[in-house]
Amino acid sequence: MQYPSTRFSLNSSSTPSAKRTNFNSSNFSSLSINSNNGTYMPYYDTYPENTTISLELFQSLAIERLRILKTIEQVLAKLNTTLSVAPMNKKDEIEKLIRKELKDKLNHLKFIIFPSFTGASSMDLENDIISHYILRLAFCPSEEERRWFITNELELFRYRFQILTKAEQLSYLNDSSSNIKQFYELVADEEKQQHKECLIASTMIKGLTNAATIAKSFDSTTYFRVRFQHVPDLVRKRSCFLARGYAYVSDNDIISFVLQHFRMNISYQMTCSSKKYESFQQMDTRIESILKMLRKKRIHGTHTNIHAFNDNEQTETITYDMLNGLSKRSFPLCMRHLHEQMVQQHHLKHLGRLQYRLFLKGMGLSLDECMKFFRHEFVTNGSMNPAQFEREHVYNIRHAYGQEGKHTSYTPYSCMKIIQDPPPGVNEHHGCPYRHWDTQTLKQRLTNNYDINEETVNEIIDKTKNHHYQIACQIFFEYQHKVKNYGVGINHPNQYFNESRKLLTGATTNQNTANTSMTQNTPQI
Repeated sequence: MQYPSTRFSLNSSSTPSAKRTNFNSSNFSSLSINSNNGTYMPYYDTYPENTTISLELFQSLAIERLRILKTIEQVLAKLNTTLSVAPMNKKDEIEKLIRKELKDKLNHLKFIIFPSFTGASSMDLENDIISHYILRLAFCPSEEERRWFITNELELFRYRFQILTKAEQLSYLNDSSSNIKQFYELVADEEKQQHKECLIASTMIKGLTNAATIAKSFDSTTYFRVRFQHVPDLVRKRSCFLARGYAYVSDNDIISFVLQHFRMNISYQMTCSSKKYESFQQMDTRIESILKMLRKKRIHGTHTNIHAFNDNEQTETITYDMLNGLSKRSFPLCMRHLHEQMVQQHHLKHLGRLQYRLFLKGMGLSLDECMKFFRHEFVTNGSMNPAQFEREHVYNIRHAYGQEGKHTSYTPYSCMKIIQDPPPGVNEHHGCPYRHWDTQTLKQRLTNNYDINEETVNEIIDKTKNHHYQIACQIFFEYQHKVKNYGVGINHPNQYFNESRKLLTGATTNQNTANTSMTQNTPQI
């Protein structure tokens, strides 16, 4: 899309800040950056004030960064790991897969993922910082969006830090612009030798049991002294030596300290931004439409090779009388359970109705067909009289489709939202079965109600016990569709449905489906 010459300024009048720093475009070039490989990483603790960019660049930068975050999220989901727990060989695989997925898909932010890119400059650094703050602005309104943004920015930061050499990591820690130099001290050789046995023991506890190898590398290892509360994950895993309120952290584990400060910084500033978000909505309406588009694309996924839910991937017309059959073949367990309870009891409580109604909307059920389905179950098969249905449910159904109230077309719930929402109470059936059902109930229903074999049930139970709920859902998907290692990470109920229909019908994504007015005016992620 070609924008007019109007320009947007990320200045202090439109951006809340915990601390004001004169960080304008003229002094971006003064920040340190390795021009050979672009290894400098901003700490994002100052706002890019008085920096003027075009609306076209504003949108391009935001889309590229969202593409990076979504790709990292999907790669980690596919491999059932995170960068914090992945072994070194797995980290190499993650790095290669991320680069493969983003190859030829980046322009302004290429140097973030490809450190061998030789064009890194102060302009690239500026684009990096601005793109971060645009997404921070887009995802600050709700707690779920803030949590998603912070989690994936942390994974991106970890990825970038881990591909640095030890010398580059130490240089970063010594850089005053990272704002963390004041929170650690290098352990002197004399003190290091004094605690040698304890430091080696903490490494052995972590799992490196070859004492000879540890002792051999001890002299070349750099240790940092930090307050113990700054590395809670290392303390929890007993991966550091504690003395007099301080933790002694090796250069192999210092990323935990850096990330803890990075998380605290972003979390605080995101909270400040969320409190002032209403003032952002008075900005240029085109900017507000871009921010809404970004929030929508966070849920609907990206157009990389690893697909997520996209509401334009409908390949068949769905009517309410098809739901019984579709629920058995193509619904994820959470929605299949809601449908079964609706058909059995002819009623769902509020949160169940809301979760299921938006899922039906997302899978392509029209407003009229959705109305027919709920009227059929509540009135025709149930005990509700027509007047009560009109009074209590018609408005809510129309509201979900954007026909009432603010006329906002609400998006279906993602897996993460369903997992994090309040658990179901008595006679409630919403939520994620893998997260909210107890182990015995889940095992019994998988075996008796859905005829899952014992081996697969045990595999699903094992994943739920380790809190890998989406991986458990993927195992259920692969069993139901008789495929192995399908290669698509499940992160949305409607994505589950779409992938199921593709497998069962042999249909391909309808890329020519008419987009909404918002996506007509914005490039696809």
